[in-house]
Amino acid sequence: MDRPLSSLLQDLRLPGHRQMAEHWLDLYGRAGHRLPALGDLDATRFPKALNDSWIVDAEDDGRFRMRLAGEGLVQWYGFNPKGRYYEDIFPATVLPVVTAQSRRVLQGPCIGYHHMHSTIPDWTVPAAFERLALPLADAQGRCRHILGATLFKGQNDLGRGVEATFVDADHWYSLTAA
Repeated sequence: MDRPLSSLLQDLRLPGHRQMAEHWLDLYGRAGHRLPALGDLDATRFPKALNDSWIVDAEDDGRFRMRLAGEGLVQWYGFNPKGRYYEDIFPATVLPVVTAQSRRVLQGPCIGYHHMHSTIPDWTVPAAFERLALPLADAQGRCRHILGATLFKGQNDLGRGVEATFVDADHWYSLTAA
């Protein structure tokens, strides 16, 4: 569902997501409504999101590589995804979902806020999570990075990875219409 950028902060329920979005919106406003650069981030401005934070780089070959992963993601996946490509992190059933979401964030550019759930190996109850994804520019001003935070809601699911992911709610905030 497409939403106005002005509704982003009201839509975010998690304190870490709100802090991260507030910092990003501050940088966006100070840059004259241009994408904030990766180098402009100040992680001390979103301390409640640090454990669940991540940064993804869009590579020249079209693949996505995890630049940074907070401890929450390391615990969730059971390994550190830092430096790995999406296809080395996500199973084939999940890869198209995360790739399409990442492409939409960068090509919009736009902000993505998702309510999702994943099926977990040997677990009958799906694990719910919320994900915020914010586009960032590289040093040349190109939209090439995504700053995000993913909060997994089921602590029993740590280290299990995922078998499949389903989108329960997609919220997209266009930056061109802001």
